Amino acid sequence: MIEVREPGALAASLEIDLERFRHAGTLVRMPAAMSDLARTLGKVAAMLREAEARGQAVDLGNEVVRLIQQFRGALATMGGAPAQA
Repeated sequence: MIEVREPGALAASLEIDLERFRHAGTLVRMPAAMSDLARTLGKVAAMLREAEARGQAVDLGNEVVRLIQQFRGALATMGGAPAQA
């Protein structure tokens, strides 16, 4: 498990990734599995926002961390990642 002391910051990062996903989806057809993963991570972001509102730290399981990494990797592969200078 990984302790997240600032769940709002992680939620904001996930929300940015989810917005990139939505934008990329307007340009290319996204696989259904990516859409399912995006919905799941949207729920994770909402839970993180709740924890932030309560002033609580959050323990993320390894599976959740793996899903975030998988989503970000797939998003970068599909062109939904920000440009690098």
